[in-house]
Amino acid sequence: MKIIDKTPLVDENGKLSLTQRIQGMLQYGFNWPRELEAQGAIIKFFDRQLEKGYILIRNMTLGQSGIIIPMILLGPTGIYVIEVSHLRGRYEARGDTWNVESGDQYKAAPVNLIQRTMRMARALQAFIERQGVRIPVTIDPILIAGDPGLHIESVRPAIKVMMIDGIKAFVNGLVNGSPILSSIQVNDFTERILEPRPKLDMSAPAAAPEPEAEPKAAWEEMYGWSEQQQGQSEPARSQATFDASEEVQPYNPSGFDFSMAEQEAQADDIPPVPRDPEPVRSPSKSSKPGQGLILGMTPAQIAVLAGLALALFCLLAIFAYIVLS
Repeated sequence: MKIIDKTPLVDENGKLSLTQRIQGMLQYGFNWPRELEAQGAIIKFFDRQLEKGYILIRNMTLGQSGIIIPMILLGPTGIYVIEVSHLRGRYEARGDTWNVESGDQYKAAPVNLIQRTMRMARALQAFIERQGVRIPVTIDPILIAGDPGLHIESVRPAIKVMMIDGIKAFVNGLVNGSPILSSIQVNDFTERILEPRPKLDMSAPAAAPEPEAEPKAAWEEMYGWSEQQQGQSEPARSQATFDASEEVQPYNPSGFDFSMAEQEAQADDIPPVPRDPEPVRSPSKSSKPGQGLILGMTPAQIAVLAGLALALFCLLAIFAYIVLS
């Protein structure tokens, strides 16, 4: 299996230094290192079981939307968006609700992991199809318990939910499942996720007459889909997504501004970063972007960093004293 790691802040070996760990906790939430550890354990298992033909993209940001997909698995059996939870305790997956145990009953959890995973899958499907191709399968959202201490009671959940002991059966299903996508399609969708490109303009030049029997383009032969069919089923999407100026200047993938406003999945419902909610900041600090920042961090973040550094220094001093004594 080919692994493409897009996790921010990690080094070449996929490790986090102390500074990067603190920066990630301040930016993505204090549980961010635990989430990476849970992802790493699942990825290692996938890597041992899945052979060639499967590609896994980790922590990919969709264009300029700020939407981070924890794990995207592409292979002959389909495309999967996987959320790996680091939580512990007893939870309930009932329909599209995600509940946590409270006494002798369940109550709604602060973050609905089921609905969030579903929205991420719809966002990825719209992200690819906005580039002018049709995915022949529906992207499947999957929620995996990354900690053995997480027990999930499933009552007809809206998505596939599995605990640690169910991962092996899931992987065996991928290995023995019937192929739906060809290797060419898998590679093409992977490239479109990593390097999005504009929708192809299949119209003929104005000066040249269009031949009566024009052969289909390669991408139409692959997906069995044309711009005319798209206009019949989705007239709102048949308009050009990119400005005509893209034809006369090189396309910049970093400028692909993905917006979910025209798609079934609403962007305002999808959290920019699928992490635990961070503490609310006072309006005075967030009124102007960049105001009061020191080295890219707020004074509160600097104070936390200084406190951790002081604690580390004290521990090192105590350790040195014990060794020298």
